[in-house]
Amino acid sequence: MVICQLAGIRGMRPAVVSDISGEQGLRALAHAGYAPAAVVRTDSIEQVNQAIARGLPVFTEDPQVLLRSDVDVVVEATGVPEAGAASALDGLRNGKHVVMVNVEADVLVGSVLRRAADRAGLVYSAAYGDQPALIDELVEWACGLGFEVVAAGKGTKYLPAFRKGTPDDIWDRYGVDPEHRAGLNPRMYNSFTDGTKSAIEMAAVANMTGLRPDVRGMHFPPAGIEQLPEVLKPAEHGGILSRSGVVEVVSSLDRDGRPVPHDLRWGVYVVITSSRPFIRRCFAEYGMPVDRTGTFAAMYRPFHLVGMELPVSIARAVLDRRPTGTPRPTPVAAVACAAKRPLAAGEILDGEGGYTVYGVIDEAAAARRERFLPMGLSRGARVARPIPEDGLVRLEDVTLDTSSLLYRLWQEQVQLTA
Repeated sequence: MVICQLAGIRGMRPAVVSDISGEQGLRALAHAGYAPAAVVRTDSIEQVNQAIARGLPVFTEDPQVLLRSDVDVVVEATGVPEAGAASALDGLRNGKHVVMVNVEADVLVGSVLRRAADRAGLVYSAAYGDQPALIDELVEWACGLGFEVVAAGKGTKYLPAFRKGTPDDIWDRYGVDPEHRAGLNPRMYNSFTDGTKSAIEMAAVANMTGLRPDVRGMHFPPAGIEQLPEVLKPAEHGGILSRSGVVEVVSSLDRDGRPVPHDLRWGVYVVITSSRPFIRRCFAEYGMPVDRTGTFAAMYRPFHLVGMELPVSIARAVLDRRPTGTPRPTPVAAVACAAKRPLAAGEILDGEGGYTVYGVIDEAAAARRERFLPMGLSRGARVARPIPEDGLVRLEDVTLDTSSLLYRLWQEQVQLTA
């Protein structure tokens, strides 16, 4: 999507595309109007740079060629934590700004990558158009105007039973007709409904803004747009929260499965308040959704255009040398794993969106203290002792490959919370 959008923007272009699948990479360029015959296919850095200078699109199966070429910005969109962390770090080492679509890698090692970017005088940025960056923008807007941020987050389609969902039954849960399923990744869509992607994205928001999960795993309350300020306010004022300053996801389904009126399934929000009665009165006068007392109000955006809006991040990195959201130097939140079913010793965990575990957000300090296995390291881990259904997986419950770059970077990130 971003390749297609870039092709229509004056002053930008998709210079080099790298993918392990040549067919998929060429298809993406074709969507942007580049016929396969017009694309330079090479793994030579010299030939890539010559093509860039001539304004010709390039495809390479070797990501190192892209990372070492004359591009201005690297957009990391693999969705694989290992590949994402390595590509981002190599991109920074080669003097490239990095826009990180790969939220899975960002939550695991983003503070380490942000520090590397700072040392190099480069930008490490969340992807504008994806929900975390848009939420960060709303929080920045609210804080800049002096409002108190009570809660910020997004909507999704969620029921507690979805936690145990697998790729085998995803399409009915998500709502995709058979004729539209071709080419879609069932594991990715499963992570959208089993709570894992929501945990990852809200951890990214927490790490950018300093907001924290109200409870481990979040509440996931059903709430439409008009209900946001009534539900997402502190309990002392009649809401569900134990405090202000939290990340939270609202569901587009009531607990009985009925759709919530005016849901925010595709959007983002921030709930705010003010210490000044006159300003609070203005919330309702300006048409904002407010709670029954008029004390709390919601600002929201009903849609997010991931991919289509990402060029904003690219332009801001190059022209303004600032990110559209970036992790704080010290992480605030992390994503732990919980068992979807009883797990026996010897089983292999299959990671995000799979059959064995789902993601649970927690504060980074608590995750470190309780030695929770992060979701980003779970795929391929071998269970060392039985884990009960819904049990949180700890490091001593599994055996891991501790020699990988990703593990070493994660260890650095963990030490930042010490």
